[in-house]
Amino acid sequence: MKYINFLILIITLSCSNNKTKSNNKNILEQNIDTISYNYSGFNNGLKLDLLSNGTFINEKYLFGCTGGGERKKVFGTYKLDSIKLKLIPKKVEFTQYPMDMESKPITIKVAYGIDSLNIKTEYQIVTWENKKYLLSDFYDLSWSIEKENDYIRFADYLNSGFEPKTSGMYLVNRTKDSITSEFDLSQIPKKWQKYFLKEPISAKIKSIKKVIDKEDNENFWWQIELNKGEDNGMNSRLTMTTKDDMFFMDIDSVLKNSSYGRYHMPDFTPDKYPIGTELRTKWK
Repeated sequence: MKYINFLILIITLSCSNNKTKSNNKNILEQNIDTISYNYSGFNNGLKLDLLSNGTFINEKYLFGCTGGGERKKVFGTYKLDSIKLKLIPKKVEFTQYPMDMESKPITIKVAYGIDSLNIKTEYQIVTWENKKYLLSDFYDLSWSIEKENDYIRFADYLNSGFEPKTSGMYLVNRTKDSITSEFDLSQIPKKWQKYFLKEPISAKIKSIKKVIDKEDNENFWWQIELNKGEDNGMNSRLTMTTKDDMFFMDIDSVLKNSSYGRYHMPDFTPDKYPIGTELRTKWK
């Protein structure tokens, strides 16, 4: 009988000890809060976690449609105030995923400093009500073939009316709260303010031309000329749309008093969107 009582005591103490360890672990996890900024695209993305213990985890991934890809994690510490964030990287964990799905991924861990594994380390914190953005003036060519940075990409989405509901290729701390106020442009450094439109631009179709590919007669597109140009604030980064949002075009060249774009979808007809049709950068 004493032996049975002894076993019960041991089991009870063991369960109590495990529960204590579990509780201690939960307490430690609860004491470390995390603020996350992220961007998510098609088979690619970026996430930055700022932990309350002064460390960060920066994770970037890129995958192919048929297999293969890579994931890069950078660890370190950071310095943060109300408008500036500085990352101090320490180490990198890089994983290469093979095209062959049956093969195992290869992971290397190295000290930070290899050029091809470097990240952006200095950001400005831009606030729009409860939504926060991390914007860097670094020209990150690995994200685009064009020379652009976070400020320029943010301007593109703001000018086209996508922000604040939809964000582009820059880090955002998202919120479910609806934003009703206008964006405060004074937060943006003067150097980059020229990319932001003060007011939406309205233009009308001036001419329409069907262009047939010389190497493939079945391939064609529509070249659209608008009646607004540089003098009206047009630039080659704008997207123009009709009021019904069914026809849109990216501006690819700009003259003093006119601008041009291409439309590749076969559903376009000059009868539906004739000369004189109005397009805007953003419809209110």
